[in-house]
Amino acid sequence: MVGSEVRDVLERIASAVEDRDVIIRLDVFLLLYFGWMGFTVLYDLIRTHSRDVTAQLLRLPFTSRSFVVTSIKVVREVPGLYQFLHGVYYIGFTGSIALTVFFILFYWRDLGSADELAVRYLLAYMTCGITYSLFHVYAPHYVYHLQMFSPDRTYLTQQEFVLPSLHNTIAAVNILTLWKHRKKLWGVLLIGLNTLVPFATILLAQHWVYDALAGILLAVTIGEVTEGHQIRVHESVRRIHVSKLQMATVLGFVAGAYLLLLAITTPKP
Repeated sequence: MVGSEVRDVLERIASAVEDRDVIIRLDVFLLLYFGWMGFTVLYDLIRTHSRDVTAQLLRLPFTSRSFVVTSIKVVREVPGLYQFLHGVYYIGFTGSIALTVFFILFYWRDLGSADELAVRYLLAYMTCGITYSLFHVYAPHYVYHLQMFSPDRTYLTQQEFVLPSLHNTIAAVNILTLWKHRKKLWGVLLIGLNTLVPFATILLAQHWVYDALAGILLAVTIGEVTEGHQIRVHESVRRIHVSKLQMATVLGFVAGAYLLLLAITTPKP
């Protein structure tokens, strides 16, 4: 039984990588991810013009040091919970994107949902990028000097990228896009993983409660305006031989893996 399921997955992947429409859309997702990673690097030049509004946020309920420290303490006291949420937090951005794209695009070959997902990611990146450029809020663990991760300030976990939470925006976008597959096993598992993201970001002091709520609200708004969106592929792109598209995809994955490794391990000054 297991062998037949593995064989089915491999056959689906083998068929998908020969499909021009699938490869083109996968390259779109790679370009979107590269665009966001590029913004995180350029942000060092932008953030001097971004207004710090952390003090205003700290006037709201559920932002006190005692609330944040108590949340972390509760998580650490439950055996295995801290490690589990830590894993969810790191999987919850790049990992959830990769898994959602894989199942929608390769496993289920749902091109309509893939088109919606791509434009939703684009709008999420653009909205959050513009917001962070105009004003920013620092993460709870940064404000209260709590050592959570090491290193705790990398190009992937920027402490100013807080409100709205892109982590939670992406998670909610994934759930909205996966919802039509909620009766399938992998659909249930992926929706469950993304549902855990807000809890991980808040309980690990990476985000304030308001960051998660703002991210979810942003995702719902984006979902409403992108319902039924389709990607229009220019004829000149369709004329490119599928083998060249595949080569571009492979190079994109290699470059993406390298950039992700640097983003995770390189401390910011």
